[in-house]
Amino acid sequence: MKRVFILTEVILIIAVLSSCIPRKKLIYTHDQKPKDEKNEYVNVRPEKTIQPFDNIYIKVSSIDEKTANIFSMGSGAASQSNINLLSYTIDQSGYVDFPFVGKIFVKDMTLNEAQETIEKLVSEYLPNISISVKFVNNAVTVLGEVRRPGEHAFYRDQVTVFQAIAYAGGFTEYGNKETIILVREANNKINYHYLDLTDKNIVSSEFYYIIPNDVIIVRPIRQKFRNLSLVNVPVFLTTITTAVTLYLLFRN
Repeated sequence: MKRVFILTEVILIIAVLSSCIPRKKLIYTHDQKPKDEKNEYVNVRPEKTIQPFDNIYIKVSSIDEKTANIFSMGSGAASQSNINLLSYTIDQSGYVDFPFVGKIFVKDMTLNEAQETIEKLVSEYLPNISISVKFVNNAVTVLGEVRRPGEHAFYRDQVTVFQAIAYAGGFTEYGNKETIILVREANNKINYHYLDLTDKNIVSSEFYYIIPNDVIIVRPIRQKFRNLSLVNVPVFLTTITTAVTLYLLFRN
């Protein structure tokens, strides 16, 4: 009988040890070896360009209050709801349909370039005006082993991958920081990229900065499945103990 309990304890210890999560999987940006350590990185932040189906807010400012009211519902600062109502969706061909001017091609332009283009064309109809252009409804989708999965809005042109995960509440205890999947659409092609957030060099990656409509998927570490299997360990051990006990009783 003593052997039965020893065997049971051994199985339990093995199960517990196999479910332990290595320290290296729990921390961001591991330190490098002293001879290779680097603490300064350069990463030129890419500037987002306007793409089909983007939403942009175009504000017209003018000395003539009536002119300004036509486009921006008054010369004061627009509320967030007004910005959404006054936003324009870029069509599939890259054009924005703007009042009085018609369709203006803005695909692959930065906000400053689009601003100059629109202002030049609108000035032909309405003199003494200035244009400002902004992106609206920026969002990143974070799925998998995070505390608040879903779509998260942000108001910057870009955020970092760390900030995007922070919007989702951070990793759960089972989030795998070594293989983060970034899904990005560009030029009508959807590409999968794999990021390792335990590597300090991530800050110099071209995918360190998230752009609107990116999707981040956080996979679970293997220990999650092991821990889930541990739910059935008590039943398993009870079954083994009962079977061995019955075997020894009948054998004797």
